[in-house]
Amino acid sequence: MSTYNPYLRGAEWRKWDLHVHTPASFHWNDGKCFAQMSPSEKEAALKRMYDTIKQSDVAVFAIMDYWTFDGYLEFRRYLADMKLTLTKSLFPGIELRIEAPVDYRLNIQVVLSDKHSTQELNDFKNALCIRSINRPISDEALIRFAKSLDPSKAAVHG
Repeated sequence: MSTYNPYLRGAEWRKWDLHVHTPASFHWNDGKCFAQMSPSEKEAALKRMYDTIKQSDVAVFAIMDYWTFDGYLEFRRYLADMKLTLTKSLFPGIELRIEAPVDYRLNIQVVLSDKHSTQELNDFKNALCIRSINRPISDEALIRFAKSLDPSKAAVHG
């Protein structure tokens, strides 16, 4: 029994973009965040994302929002609700700013399988801890952490 293989020529170079932010991300500066959008504005933003990805010559994307999978999950929900498919790969990612003994921001990006359920992505995020306040990552915990920072540190590091 043979399976369909769209890559008959073997290994080929393909473009990947593993750092795509959405309106769910902290530091989103291209208009309103999802939380500020009306349902029609959110749908229009998700349609723009779909059209941009579909028209791009990039083969693989990772949505890499700060501290959340919400942008990826919103987009995945939009695709399902609209019965749309992508011929490109789309992976969930999360960008984390970590504590380190350096005088600059240090971020790490985590790319996960697109086979993970919403619950598995939430479980992964909930297993991450903000050490200084001993809480799992959540919007509330991030706000509490930000309020605990010295104002001068917050001004420099955001």
